[in-house]
Amino acid sequence: MEMLAIGLSIHILHENRLNIKFTLSMVLVTQIIGYFIYSKMGILGVFFIILFILISLVIKTRSIFLSIIIPVISFILLVISEYVAQLVNFYFLKKTVVMMKSNSMDLILLGLEIFVILLLLTLAVKAVWGKLKIYDIFNKRYGILIAILVIMTFIIFYVNILMGEQQGFTKENIQINSILFSFYFLLLLVVFFVLTRIIIKENNIKNQQLQYERLQEYTANLEELYTDMQKFRHDYINILSTMSEYIREKDVESLDRYFNDKIMPISQGMRSNNYKLGALKNLKIQEVKGILSSKLIKSQELNIDTVIEVVEPIENINMDSINLCRCLGIVLDNAIDEAQLCKNPTIRAAVMKREGSVLIVVANTCRSNVPPLYKIYQKGFSTKGEKRGLGLSNLKEIVAKYEYVILDTYTKDEHFIQELEIFE
Repeated sequence: MEMLAIGLSIHILHENRLNIKFTLSMVLVTQIIGYFIYSKMGILGVFFIILFILISLVIKTRSIFLSIIIPVISFILLVISEYVAQLVNFYFLKKTVVMMKSNSMDLILLGLEIFVILLLLTLAVKAVWGKLKIYDIFNKRYGILIAILVIMTFIIFYVNILMGEQQGFTKENIQINSILFSFYFLLLLVVFFVLTRIIIKENNIKNQQLQYERLQEYTANLEELYTDMQKFRHDYINILSTMSEYIREKDVESLDRYFNDKIMPISQGMRSNNYKLGALKNLKIQEVKGILSSKLIKSQELNIDTVIEVVEPIENINMDSINLCRCLGIVLDNAIDEAQLCKNPTIRAAVMKREGSVLIVVANTCRSNVPPLYKIYQKGFSTKGEKRGLGLSNLKEIVAKYEYVILDTYTKDEHFIQELEIFE
């Protein structure tokens, strides 16, 4: 019963990162291991059980931090649940643990009580984590600190239990342990909460800085377009004067050639560029709009035919804006670098809503001898020389942090296509 409760607790705290089949298989194997180890080692066997669960989760989720923290927290909650259940039985049923273990029905009742209490505590922890967005905001420095605190708490809990087994679980002993465990756990929660607030503040400062930088880029791009327009207006009289001379001479053929060869390309280029930048008006996330507009201007300056489409208004994307901008920067920089090497360079990008997700697609022309896809994501691999090639490797690492973000890369008809889908 306890191992099933632990498995369910881990499954809930992992926020849909695990499927039911994996969780049940892990519980079954853990139950078998625990049966043989616990009978020989007693409470010390718990450490081997946690080690097995940790290794299984690392293999499944590729997240070392969560694979350490979540099982340990689940076992801490189990200890608290056991003591709460024992206290309830003391005060309401007037039964000790020894008395309940001697009766199969009482033992089943105790197991159900522990199961329900653990489930409620797990749901409470998940609610707090979800509200504070714990899964996304922990960086390596704070992650290690939290892991150390949680593991120390776990060790203290189980050392205390081990000493209790040797001295005997009297009513007074259980009451004292329950108070100490509750106090220590509350202290851990306070430290956890304070660290979380610090991390959130740091994250907000980084986001504000990023927004400011992207806004500066966006403003600079608009100023550049305005300057181009002013230049065109300045030359407008000269253009009309040139055309008037053809008209005065009634040289319609030369006028037609001059108009099509000289005037139309300028007009079409300005109209096209304005339309492409104007398409970003539907994107309401300023930092993302900034990175897209800056890359759009850069590619146009390099004479790459570039179109970015945002058909529907998009106000929110379920991904940290700093990491999202890093991903977009890497994808677009690589698209620009590759498109420049092609005879007819083009880049097509789109940000579109789907049911339950936002899809970002970037397609660029590529050479026929583009390297195999499995190679381009290798760290250090590059076609641009030494000390390059970290971009796509970093992109893969960023995406791997998010279970609800999918990166799909493929080539089609001499186009290199990358699709980044972010689920809600």
